[in-house]
Amino acid sequence: MYKNLAHMFFDRSSGRLAQPAVSFKDGRNGYTNLTWQQFQTMVEELGFGLASYGLVPGDSVAIFAQGSPNWIGADFATIINGGKSVPIYPTSSQSDIESILANSEAKFVFVQDEKLLKKVNAVRAQLPALQQAVLIKATSSEGADRPDDGFITFEKLREVGRDFATKQPSLLKERAEQINLEDPATLIYTSGTTGTPKGAVITHRNILSVLAAIQPVLPISEADVYLSYLPLSHVFERICGEFYWAYSGGIYAFAESIETMAKNLGEVEPTMILVVPRVLDRIYNKVKSGISGASPRAQKLIEWALEVGKEVVRAKSEGKQIRLALKLKHAISEKLVFKKLRERIGKRLRLVVSGGAPATPSAIEFFNAIGICTLEGYGLTETCAPSHVNLMNKVKIGTVGPQLPSVEMKIAEDGEILLRGPSIVQSYFRNDEASEEAFKDGWFHTGDIGTVDGDNFLRITDRKKDLIINSAGKNIAPQRIEAIIKSVPLVSQAVVFGDKQKALVALITLDEHTAIEYAREKNWEFNAFEDLVSNPEITNYLKKEIRLRSGQLADYEQVKKFRVLPQDLSVDSGELTATLKVKRPAISSRYADIIQELYSEKASSGGDSELAKGRR
Repeated sequence: MYKNLAHMFFDRSSGRLAQPAVSFKDGRNGYTNLTWQQFQTMVEELGFGLASYGLVPGDSVAIFAQGSPNWIGADFATIINGGKSVPIYPTSSQSDIESILANSEAKFVFVQDEKLLKKVNAVRAQLPALQQAVLIKATSSEGADRPDDGFITFEKLREVGRDFATKQPSLLKERAEQINLEDPATLIYTSGTTGTPKGAVITHRNILSVLAAIQPVLPISEADVYLSYLPLSHVFERICGEFYWAYSGGIYAFAESIETMAKNLGEVEPTMILVVPRVLDRIYNKVKSGISGASPRAQKLIEWALEVGKEVVRAKSEGKQIRLALKLKHAISEKLVFKKLRERIGKRLRLVVSGGAPATPSAIEFFNAIGICTLEGYGLTETCAPSHVNLMNKVKIGTVGPQLPSVEMKIAEDGEILLRGPSIVQSYFRNDEASEEAFKDGWFHTGDIGTVDGDNFLRITDRKKDLIINSAGKNIAPQRIEAIIKSVPLVSQAVVFGDKQKALVALITLDEHTAIEYAREKNWEFNAFEDLVSNPEITNYLKKEIRLRSGQLADYEQVKKFRVLPQDLSVDSGELTATLKVKRPAISSRYADIIQELYSEKASSGGDSELAKGRR
């Protein structure tokens, strides 16, 4: 194991100075590479610059920006100084921004642009520890260097760093040598589905332990190219993207945005991407939409090939030998179908890892069937992202795989998943009460409910606090039911309710683009998306699809009524966290009237559906 993350960074960069390290879109131009030499120079100049402004080991430096080479440059500049970096989501609420900056006692904050700088300045009077803001991207005259006003530009910091390096050239290396494995490297704040974010204290040992454990499970080489689109504030992208790239090599490329992912996949031709299920579903639905537009003969061939691919995936998951006849069918499917489908998604894409929320089984199954290894994993901020992941040669759909070699797991009497090991954090920053609640008797209490099969593959059934207890006293796991509803191609989100009620109800949102395309194919009458969500045709379609997919559920687990909302859930509205997790209490409060209507026996039929009728 490396001595610390600073040692890891210098080891990776110093031996590969001429090789490309990061790739990014420069304005309207194509992708531009920075070599390891150029990237290391940036990191060192920023590091010296921070030191010149008074940063000392142990200080906190916040990064409030979108992912970019500058983001990871600021991160490593903090780390090699012996400081701890503090990511803040660009979409964070004003209260969360203030809470994180105050709790972390951030001395410096890197800010994306003037818009986000205004959010910092709005709470600056309440932040006595904050000394300096660094503006990454100045877009107006407001972005001129104003050190007296508490901010300088990114380039000015580098310039100051170059000058300071001539005075104390050995400072950064000396500080890097003094960093211990148990020192905090970063504070990552939980997404806060129920309250104020808590800062997980993540040490150098935590991160290096998980990187060493990932490598044999997800082998990456210097020939690999990552495409990053998730926020670096997300622990999944931070550990399995940024730090794993610095640990294992390759090129770290940045997508322009989530909306340009498809275009950037074609430009960068990555070999690996990290996704959250919502994005995986978007890619899946787009490919499926293309298939539905093919000729009947082509559709039949594709459907046959997909069944062959799924059979191969199932055989591998059960440890069975693949029969000769199935091998021949698979070879034909590969030549006629799979190769073409993979080229539509990403010519060189070989590995997709999904995390952050439960994945849609049909999407995971589809990608594996066509030959793109797609693995669902599980982890939390407190576990440094992955604690579990499916195996490349054994994918069990619907599970998150076995735990990493470094992680110990046990299931408590109430079904809660408990974890411990060198990659598991031990506390929250300046929050003893929350620390004592989550970290007890040497185990981290995840708050998730799960079961383990004979191969030690974990299946997450729900969040402990989200369990619904109906009027008959039955415990119901809503996430399982929501996953079934979200497997309907047009559905983007589903939130199930029913605590202390006789029957379950759901609020559903649609993927606007996919729903409109489908409605046009079916010649349904509507003028705009707002008309479509209340169209009886869409209601009947959803009713039929949900009923067909709910056969595995007990009667009391089936959603009896639903309402389609006129707009998707969003971060800005406070319905989703920055990591796109559903804020159940917020949704319950905002749509309380609709939920009560659905509970009522006299609920109107417009937009609602009684799903139990006619099902046998």
